[in-house]
Amino acid sequence: MKSIKAAAARAAHRLAPSSVSARSRIRFALLVSCAGSCWFVAWASSARASSSPTSHGDASAASAELSTLAQGCDQGEAVSCNDLGVSYLHGYSVPADARLAFAAFERACGLGSPDGCGNLGALYESGVGVGRSLEEAARLYERACGAGGALACSNLGALFARGRGVPRDLLEARRLFTLACQTGSAAGCNNLIQFAPPHT
Repeated sequence: MKSIKAAAARAAHRLAPSSVSARSRIRFALLVSCAGSCWFVAWASSARASSSPTSHGDASAASAELSTLAQGCDQGEAVSCNDLGVSYLHGYSVPADARLAFAAFERACGLGSPDGCGNLGALYESGVGVGRSLEEAARLYERACGAGGALACSNLGALFARGRGVPRDLLEARRLFTLACQTGSAAGCNNLIQFAPPHT
């Protein structure tokens, strides 16, 4: 299989407008916080630009950042792989490609990144870039949650709350939402209010 770095290098000359600072680190997780099939995007990084690049210099910086992420991923840096997956998923500095995003998240997860495993789970849950599998999504969320991924705990709780890919279990959902909320996930706190059964 060709390296992610090589794919990034081929795509770098076709830069798409980006709202990502060339120096920002992207940490991304998809989370489900409503009863229907709705996605929300939460960012763990606060260093994000609010405007798109307008000059060749900005495009060159974005291309350099993408190359840096791809090189870091090829060298086994889990955070770089996750960030590269975000870039491919959303088309930041590169044409969007869900399959390349999947490959990058899969590598990040294999390298031990909770964010990578959580994002990979979100792709399986939604069927983006891979065949949909709620069971695999639940397995990946559980792995990420166990490694400290608060949003993955919330996502797994949402599956238990609705009985999707796992048996419906509101008590387990409440436990996971509480864990997510206590470890800093606003989605976990919101889900705790929405899905959790009242104390008896």
